[in-house]
Amino acid sequence: MLKKIIFGLVLIGILIPSYLNAGSVTARGQAAIVNNDKAMARDKAIEDALRRAVEQVVGTMVTSETKTRDFQLLEDNIYTHSKGYVESYKIVSEKVEDNVYIVDIQAEVSTGKIEGKLKAIGIAISRKGKPRVMFLISEQNVGQETPSYWWGTTASVSDIGIVENTMINIFQKNGFTVIDRQAVSGKIKVKDAYRVASLTSDAAKSIANQTDAQIVIFGQAIAKSLGNQPIGTSPDSPKYPTASANISVRALNTDNGEILATATGEHVYPHPSEISAGNNALKMAAEKVANQLIDGIMEKWNQELSGGQMVSIDITGIDDPSFLSEFKNFLTQQVRGVQGVQIRKFKKPDASLDIDYKGKGQDLGLELSGKKIGKSVLEVTDMQQNSVKIKVTKSGK
Repeated sequence: MLKKIIFGLVLIGILIPSYLNAGSVTARGQAAIVNNDKAMARDKAIEDALRRAVEQVVGTMVTSETKTRDFQLLEDNIYTHSKGYVESYKIVSEKVEDNVYIVDIQAEVSTGKIEGKLKAIGIAISRKGKPRVMFLISEQNVGQETPSYWWGTTASVSDIGIVENTMINIFQKNGFTVIDRQAVSGKIKVKDAYRVASLTSDAAKSIANQTDAQIVIFGQAIAKSLGNQPIGTSPDSPKYPTASANISVRALNTDNGEILATATGEHVYPHPSEISAGNNALKMAAEKVANQLIDGIMEKWNQELSGGQMVSIDITGIDDPSFLSEFKNFLTQQVRGVQGVQIRKFKKPDASLDIDYKGKGQDLGLELSGKKIGKSVLEVTDMQQNSVKIKVTKSGK
């Protein structure tokens, strides 16, 4: 008897999360019968019903304004992948009217999966202030002796490469705002030391900070020839020129230098044309890397939104080290959302601190602006997504 009870409890523990994570909806799908092909029309009607079921559940999670404003985002990321959000379904009825196949279904839609995707494509980006992204990716294709990159010398300057263009398209489809570097190129002054294909984090940050970018994605992409390779397993398989592409990139916060995500990808592609083999290998590898980066950035952001994120504070005007102790106590005891404070460095009159904060840097900056600590007043001189700059002055009172 005890074993049965234990088994029952275990079974309940398995079933309840699935049950609570699904929404039961009914939906109708329709499809025209073409060339008297009822089987094809039936399949399309079921697909239409599944999509409408998912749309119903999405409609309970977002406002009508969001559905209208972000329709294309929902279309690309959820609606076109409706089957992936349906746990199960059954056909309640089906009929043919006026050469149209009509199906009514009852579907169990995964609200958990949809909620996760909504957070990934919209909520996180919106709550993070819709940060702008800049790309700095050098590219070397088959047949090129040296990489091409627009921030380099005249000999290496190029238009947007295959990798950068592919990644820009994917990031934009996922709701990111990408800076048109051609529009801002006149504002950017690149140091001679930074005119290299392999940028350091400091170099990428320095270039991107001359624009309004909050995130910079930088790295290298190289495609190499593998010679003629068989395109099948048969001994008689024809041999095509084949290229292998390798890409390595990082995503970095431009204000505090924090790494958000890293990604690497490779792809091998055969083609009758060696150049086309390289182009396609680069494109396929770029798609993999872009999706890896987006997943990594979203995972990082969702962790920060549910917990806290690091906001760096740079302070100038400190005339006594005891101020730091008072400031730290003020942050932890009187500022809502502060979960921890670390003094990173101090050299009179400047100090740098890392704040574990549940919110954006701009929120923290507004909270601190004008506050008094003893006889000192906090003057906020700059606020970014992940950083705040403060000048300490005496109140005179």
